[in-house]
Amino acid sequence: MSSILRNYMNKRKITLFEHDKICLDNYYFEAFQSLDERYDNTRIYETDNKTQRKKINLINISDSIFTYFMDGSRKVYKIADIVTSESKFMPVVAGQVSVGCCERIHGDMKKFLINRKNYIVLSKAINNEDFEYIKQGYERDMKSKLDIIVEKYDFDRSKTDKPVDSAIEKIQKFMQDLEIEMLTDMVKKDVLDSDNLLILDGSLQFLTQKFNPDIFYNVVGVSKSFNPNSTEMTKGKIHIGALLTKLEFAERTPVLYSTDKSNRYIYGVWFVRIRKAHKGNPLDGIIKIEKMALKDDKERDGFETNLIDNISLSLIAERNPTCHGKDERWANHLYPVYLTEKMIKSTFLSDMHFQNLI
Repeated sequence: MSSILRNYMNKRKITLFEHDKICLDNYYFEAFQSLDERYDNTRIYETDNKTQRKKINLINISDSIFTYFMDGSRKVYKIADIVTSESKFMPVVAGQVSVGCCERIHGDMKKFLINRKNYIVLSKAINNEDFEYIKQGYERDMKSKLDIIVEKYDFDRSKTDKPVDSAIEKIQKFMQDLEIEMLTDMVKKDVLDSDNLLILDGSLQFLTQKFNPDIFYNVVGVSKSFNPNSTEMTKGKIHIGALLTKLEFAERTPVLYSTDKSNRYIYGVWFVRIRKAHKGNPLDGIIKIEKMALKDDKERDGFETNLIDNISLSLIAERNPTCHGKDERWANHLYPVYLTEKMIKSTFLSDMHFQNLI
């Protein structure tokens, strides 16, 4: 990185300060995205509009309507700082991004699709002419060593006081873009249907880009973690974690109406306890589930309760075999998602190798 990036920075009179490259994943931890959740907590968004939690019938627990499992992962690194021509002091951040999907055929998990990209993000404080010069030269000179894309990030003081957070958020968005791109491709190939649904690991509500919502027709978002101190779902009085501790094994909450931050999309959100409570964290074994509402759901003002029950039943079935002892999040992990996550992370270059290349 030193000689190549420094060369182009110097030619545009931008000062580059090199230092030990650090993996930011070891220092920065994402705040709960659910701080921005938006719920109508007076509105049950399913055809059976009972407000009480519901027990799932486990008679058909061996069956699952899920065939595909998608996850995205990223690793981010601070590699330098710059002082721009306008005396702005900004970090240079690099990242590896990988998105993959596994398919289960007769009980065997196989790689279905995988895509990965490498990025360096520079501050938008660099003017367009200088940025394009650096981007074109650096990408060209790096071609023989590593395919890497140079992009901009925009530091927004209204969101954070740390520019590095804005850079990480930009690389996170690139990961989400790859997920949308892969899902769109799968829908075009007509591989998803009502008996072959896809689990997307993570929250659907926090996808920040515009997309065709129809691609999520046969998709469910599953989150292993959520903000237990949120009061958005409980009329602003009770922490959601306090209510969820009362969930018993194979019980779920009613589906609540929710929107994304821009109010473009509507979601149904509910929680299921997929494992019996044990002596650890009282919320272990509880997962958060999201389904995007499309035309039929909106017309009936909510999801069919039978569909929600079938999805919940299948998610309970996906909990075994466990990854106990291999992942500290095992109680909230779905085993096929765990295997997909392992596959994706195996595509990353080691930290040392990647940092030496850039």
